[in-house]
Amino acid sequence: MAHKILIIDDDYDLVEINRAFLSKAGFKVDCAYNGAEGLEKIKAFSPDLIILDVMMTSVGEGFEVARAIRQNEEMKQIPILMLSSVNKEVGFRLRIGPDEDWNPVNAFIDKPVDYEKLVAKVTEILNSKKES
Repeated sequence: MAHKILIIDDDYDLVEINRAFLSKAGFKVDCAYNGAEGLEKIKAFSPDLIILDVMMTSVGEGFEVARAIRQNEEMKQIPILMLSSVNKEVGFRLRIGPDEDWNPVNAFIDKPVDYEKLVAKVTEILNSKKES
């Protein structure tokens, strides 16, 4: 059975491109366009992994969603790959990465992302989840 990926991002074009590449790689993909919709989709779709943007309806919405997921007993075990252009938007390199309290994600990748790198990172995270 194919792994299920939920993309939570407000950039419709990017979501559709990522959906196409991930689907081609054999994943079942669903999407949400803001944090609230994403939290509802998690309940309905039960994804094996979440790809989450930082800046959506508000500048730090992705961080808030990641923390909400980690505080929910039914969701907290789902790996999160944060994918964002925040470094490009601010014009300099921020040190944003996984952090247990502030940004509780499994990995962070800057946009734009090479799609082979995205598929490889998703596969790596899912494989490490199987081993734990």
